Amino acid sequence: MTSHKLSIDIGGTFVDVVTFDFESKELKALKLPATPHDPAEGVVSAVNKLDVPVDQFFEFVHGTTLGLNSILERKGTTVGIITNEGFRDIFEIGRGSLEFLDMYRFDYEQSPRIVERRHIRGVAGRMDYLGQEKTPLDGKGVLQAAKELYEDGNCKAIAVSFLHAYANNAHEVEAVALINKAYPELDVSSGAMLANEYREYERTSTAVLDAYIKPVLKYYLGHLTKGMEKAGFSGAKYVMNSSGGAMTFELAETQPISTVLSGPAGGVAGALYVSSATERKNMLSVDVGGTSLDACIIVDYQPVDVFEARIDTFPVLQPMFDLRTLGAGGGSIAWVDNKLLRVGPESAGAVPGPACYARGGSDATVTDAALVLGYIDTTNFMGGEMTVANDLAAKAIKNNICGKLNISLVDAARSIFDVLISRTSSSIKEMMLEQGLDPRDFSILAFGGCGPLLGPMLFDQLEMAELVVPPLPSVFSAWGMMTSDLSFSETVSVLEPVSDKNLKMLQSLADRLQSRSVDALAQKVGKNINPNIAFSARFRFIGQEHTLSVKYENNDTSADLFERFAKAHLDRFGHTFENDAEIVSLMIKLTLVTQKPDISTKVVAALNTHKREPHVFFDPACEGFVDTYKINRDSLTEGRVYPGPILVVDEGSSLTVWSNQQLIVDPHGMISITRMET
Repeated sequence: MTSHKLSIDIGGTFVDVVTFDFESKELKALKLPATPHDPAEGVVSAVNKLDVPVDQFFEFVHGTTLGLNSILERKGTTVGIITNEGFRDIFEIGRGSLEFLDMYRFDYEQSPRIVERRHIRGVAGRMDYLGQEKTPLDGKGVLQAAKELYEDGNCKAIAVSFLHAYANNAHEVEAVALINKAYPELDVSSGAMLANEYREYERTSTAVLDAYIKPVLKYYLGHLTKGMEKAGFSGAKYVMNSSGGAMTFELAETQPISTVLSGPAGGVAGALYVSSATERKNMLSVDVGGTSLDACIIVDYQPVDVFEARIDTFPVLQPMFDLRTLGAGGGSIAWVDNKLLRVGPESAGAVPGPACYARGGSDATVTDAALVLGYIDTTNFMGGEMTVANDLAAKAIKNNICGKLNISLVDAARSIFDVLISRTSSSIKEMMLEQGLDPRDFSILAFGGCGPLLGPMLFDQLEMAELVVPPLPSVFSAWGMMTSDLSFSETVSVLEPVSDKNLKMLQSLADRLQSRSVDALAQKVGKNINPNIAFSARFRFIGQEHTLSVKYENNDTSADLFERFAKAHLDRFGHTFENDAEIVSLMIKLTLVTQKPDISTKVVAALNTHKREPHVFFDPACEGFVDTYKINRDSLTEGRVYPGPILVVDEGSSLTVWSNQQLIVDPHGMISITRMET
């Protein structure tokens, strides 16, 4: 009988694995180096190292940044665009504006193009803004355009995006069907099918990015499926989407843009679970890995999510967590720029990695600085799976930092953290203040391999109320994936004022959307379903450009909707208006609840020792090195107060508790760190 569940998160540096046995209630973790040359190889290798036969797992949930990295590193496929005749430059023109930081740069250069202009075709056919056909679609023109792009232009994928398809997508549906029939081997993405939203540029961008990464994801997931099946796995396979739910491999292959924040979303899903289960309603989720730091705000147990995000310079119309990503991880490279110390955003990655990994890396990184300052347990790095070299870390810092700035080794290592924490805390503070939020009202949940390492420093710098470190922090994103449910979202445009007159129309639209979405999800999962259903609507005051999302229920009156939106506007921005409001779109979210471990599930220890050992690390509160003890996390007693300084280690991370801080383990197994009263 299969009783095990498996979740795997693959990032730029490590493969994180979590398993749970629903019979014995055992939770286990494994962490291995990633294989950048072939990401699927690292996942399959991790599966083959499990101490449970692979055929005992009934479900596999996966998170990957492969799609995101393909966009950022421009490693997607060759894409063509088919759009309306006379509008072939929509994607290239965009909004005709620059990012704020680039506005006054005389040396500004555009990012490399994803689509060459010679790979864009316009065809006859037109809908108006009401969805009424003004000019029939030229089917022969569509096929000719596809032929030129595929056969002559060597495009491996095509994005179809027509004007006003949000009001009537019939032309896009027809074009996709024609192309699929003529060229079944060609990947095709439709703007309106992915994002039924107004704004032609943003919708086109979403379709282009989806097409750009579709062959990459299809190959990867197909390669991974073969490797898993060869290892003996025959259960259900899911991929995390960008809003914290799971989707089948098949759906991920047809709609890969939904997975671009797949890895980080697992951490936020876990943070939401922790927030609810431990009754910490305001929480800042901070996931720090080897390459980057991902932050997300949780307010009143709900994430701050968005329906329009940016990947690099491109807008994406997809529901996703409002994650801010910074180049601040354990592999971030420290370097000197004209006598000025900088840290990141470039990372040493998994190969060659930090200098201390002894894999050929010679740059000074955050991990190397942590070794010099005594913040890392060298005797049990990654649960004993890896060895690290202090002498190589010191050599890298001396060669790259000390000599250029004429400072000591310790001062250089301290400065690396000072620069990193100053830059990171400023970005997080800006992120919170722009939404009217005070960091002092929040707990910070720190996880990822370097989350516990940076957590005490960010907690102190931001003056936050509490630092929380969950069990299995280094693989917490993989644990979060295990707590996710299967979900499916769909949006329809409305663009009508909030009024009694439009209420019946909205209710009818919600009913049709529900019926269509339930049928579509049942078809995608291959069985009859009874999902949990929740609606939300995006509102704005007449004259505004941007929107706010609030709950919608079928028995709402127009007064209910306006009051709910006005309150949300007041809470978010500190003011509201009496103007008429407009419903921009309606979204349905279907959720199928999955089996998941309880938050208080005990972790099977992966450490080699349970001894309390002497240790020395640099304590910023004392401005010097302090004698302390190294304590394994699984030997901490619930409810007991542990005053700093101490070093707490677990299977893949190190937590420094300073001399002005204290630690307690709560009933849920969470480490809680607060400041000592003076």
